[in-house]
Amino acid sequence: MKRKHGPFPFGAAFMSALFGVLGLVVCSAPLFAQDLPAENGWGLDYDGKAIVAVLPLAGDETEMIRRFRDGIMEAVAALQKYNPREVGASAVISAEMEIPTDMPPVRSLASGAHYALTGGVYLGNRTGEYYLQLWLWDMAGSTMIYTDDLVYDDMDGAMESLPGLVEWLFSHIREVTIQEPQAPVRPDPLFTLGFRFGPAPRMYIAPGEVSPGASALNLEGGVVGAVRLSSLFAVQFEIVMTGDTLVYRGLDLLANQYVLANQKYTNLSLMFPLLFKVNLWTGPVRLSPLAGFYLAAPLGQTRYRYNPGGEKRSLSWSFSVPMGFTAGIEGAVQYGPGRIFGGARYAGDFGNVTIADFRGTSFRRHTFSLYLGYEFGFLDGKSIGTFLGDLF
Repeated sequence: MKRKHGPFPFGAAFMSALFGVLGLVVCSAPLFAQDLPAENGWGLDYDGKAIVAVLPLAGDETEMIRRFRDGIMEAVAALQKYNPREVGASAVISAEMEIPTDMPPVRSLASGAHYALTGGVYLGNRTGEYYLQLWLWDMAGSTMIYTDDLVYDDMDGAMESLPGLVEWLFSHIREVTIQEPQAPVRPDPLFTLGFRFGPAPRMYIAPGEVSPGASALNLEGGVVGAVRLSSLFAVQFEIVMTGDTLVYRGLDLLANQYVLANQKYTNLSLMFPLLFKVNLWTGPVRLSPLAGFYLAAPLGQTRYRYNPGGEKRSLSWSFSVPMGFTAGIEGAVQYGPGRIFGGARYAGDFGNVTIADFRGTSFRRHTFSLYLGYEFGFLDGKSIGTFLGDLF
């Protein structure tokens, strides 16, 4: 039986969610009158410009204050390094504060701003004379950067001089750029030689199969060498030993009854990859996409075991096409006298592996390798041209 809820719990939940959303919007509403772009760190907007809070000007000259306010916003924006944001008079009134002039504004009025501009319009000493006083503050420590005034008796002339006053104030900002020391990165040597080792999950697909009929986790490892052709390109060669473990499970007729039997094939082989490598630097880390081909060669015979019964045999095996394609990416970083590196790689045979048993077992290998290694460098600072010139 399904239990239905009455309208009251749903209505109560709806009203609770509605008031919660409204409360979140009200609490998170900005104090600035204009919409705020996303910020990219304290005191910076999304474009990396320093945010400047422009507070209302003190004084009774309403029309003059309105024109100065618009002119200040335009003059700060024209400097192209700052993003002016106007703090509305309503924000000051709601905070029950006087409009600040020669005192740094409280942080709640300039929330998120790196700098703040305060000031006022006052009567001058002579009839018809006024002066505009502006203060520029650094909100990181609520300290004054600079203050100056503009004396005028003609409003149009004052508006023409306002951008110069604003630029003069902001010219006193001393920006200190701290550069973190970069760890020295050694250039790629002409030759590198090292080794790598790691797991190699492998899938085996028999002729006629759409998906792998068997899989196994194998290991592979070997010797790695590279020749730098330029600062960007290199050729890499490897000798890698790897193994295969192929297990087929199924019903088999034994002693006039069907039993679950396992057929297990294990062997070793060598791979000789030749890769084209692109070396890209991101700080101290070298990222290297690589791709190429490899030759494959059997190493010894396939060891065959049949269970139940424990039959063990050694069988010959071969590659129909002893080649394949491989591609992947490596990352390396300086560690000690050389570099430690790691990578991920795919390798797929062009042909099939054929085992000489009475079934003619055949399959194609697909390998996904993860590995770590270490390489040493030789002939630092040499190019392939200078090396060959010295050699001959």
